[in-house]
Amino acid sequence: MNTAKERRVTVIGGGFAGLTTAYYLQQAGVKVRVLEKSSRPGGLIGTLRTPHGLVETAANGILNSGRLEALCAEAGIRMIEPRRESRARYIWRGGPRKFPLTAGEVVRIGTGLLTNLGRIKPAPGETITRWGERVLGRGATFYGLSTALGGIYAGDSDRMSASLILRGQPGRGAAPKPPKPKIRGTIAPAGGMQELIDGLVRYLEQRGVEIRYNVEAQVVPGEPTIVSTSAAAAAELLREVAPGLAAPLSRIEMLSLVTVTSFYQPVPEQLNGFGCLFPRDQGFRARGVLMNDAIFAGRSDYRSETWILGGALDRVIVNRSDDEIAAIVATDHERFTGRQETPLGLTITRWPNALPHYDLTLEKALAELPNQFDQAAPLVLSGNYLGGIGLAKVLDRSAAAVQEMLARL
Repeated sequence: MNTAKERRVTVIGGGFAGLTTAYYLQQAGVKVRVLEKSSRPGGLIGTLRTPHGLVETAANGILNSGRLEALCAEAGIRMIEPRRESRARYIWRGGPRKFPLTAGEVVRIGTGLLTNLGRIKPAPGETITRWGERVLGRGATFYGLSTALGGIYAGDSDRMSASLILRGQPGRGAAPKPPKPKIRGTIAPAGGMQELIDGLVRYLEQRGVEIRYNVEAQVVPGEPTIVSTSAAAAAELLREVAPGLAAPLSRIEMLSLVTVTSFYQPVPEQLNGFGCLFPRDQGFRARGVLMNDAIFAGRSDYRSETWILGGALDRVIVNRSDDEIAAIVATDHERFTGRQETPLGLTITRWPNALPHYDLTLEKALAELPNQFDQAAPLVLSGNYLGGIGLAKVLDRSAAAVQEMLARL
C-alpha cells in the first residue's frame, strides 16, 4: 500500500491559501502540484511600484504568528515591523477618535456584561448587531463593534454571523499549535506583500513543487485534492464531482471591493496612524482609509492613503467608472483632511466577488459541509470562507487542511 508521502496531492488555486497549503504539504514530505487559473500567483495580493510609491492591491500586511515566523524563516522572507505611529487607530465620530464611545456607552457595556453572565457567547443564528446590542449596548455596537468588523469583513452587521466571527469556525483538521511570535502585531515584507508571494513561490519551486499557470483545473474523482479557491470557484469546481459540497458553497454570498491608493504632498498637520474607519452615519462613502506612509517605512516619500470601498453596504461602486470613483474619494478625502487636494497619483483596483460575506447564510452553509465530506474523499477545502478573512487565519486553515489531507491519505 502506498504511504501518504508516496502520493501526490493537487492543490487547485495559487493564491495565498493555495501556496501556503503547498508549503505545508511539502513540509510533510508529500509531492505537490499547484494549478492556478490566472497567469500569476498570489490571488488578490499584489504590489505595484508607481512613481510616487508602493501600491498594495489588497492586504498591506499580515498579523504575525509563530506559524508565520517559521514559514518566513524557512523561505528566507524578511519581514519588518510597522512604525510606531501606526499604533494609533481611529474611528470617525464627528472627527477622528482613538476611542469613539461616550461615558454612558462605556457604562452600558459594563451593565450588559453583568446582565448577560452565562450567556455572553453568541447563539446560533444571532447577528453581530443583535449580539452587540444585547451585550454591549447600541452605541458601542454601532460606533465600535459593527464599524470595526465592517472594516475587516466588509459585511453588513445586521446580517453578519456573531457565532462565526466571535467564536470562530473549527476546522475538521487540527494543525499543531505554533509557538508564540517574537514580534506581535501586523508585519510585512520590506518591499511590499508581493515579496511574500514571490518568496513562497521561489521556495516551493526550489523544493520540487510544480506550479502551473493558466490552467482550467478539474477535480478528478479519487485523486487527492485540496481546493484552495474562493467559495464561488470551489462550488463550480465541485458541481459535478461532489454536488453535496457544491450546493452549500454555491449559496455563499460574495462581496466586491474597490481600493483606491492616492498620493499627496506631505503637510505638517497631517494625521498619522494605521487608519480610520467610518461608521455609516458619518457621511463617508468609504468603509475606511489606511495611512500607508505611517504604517511601514519605505513605502512612499509622500502622504499615501488607501481608501476601501464596497462590500455589503455598497454593492454598486465596483461598477462605477474610474472618474466616478476618483470623485467619490476626493469628496471623502476633503471631509477627512479638511483640504481640497489634487492627488499626485491615483491607482484604482477592483475586486468583483472577492470576499465571502460572513453572514448567517455562510454560518448555515458551513454547518452543512461536514456531512458531505465522506462522500468526497480524498478531498479537502481551504480558503478564506472557512475561518476568517485575514491572511493569518488563512494560514492557520492551510496548516489544518494539510493535517486533514494527511489523515485521509
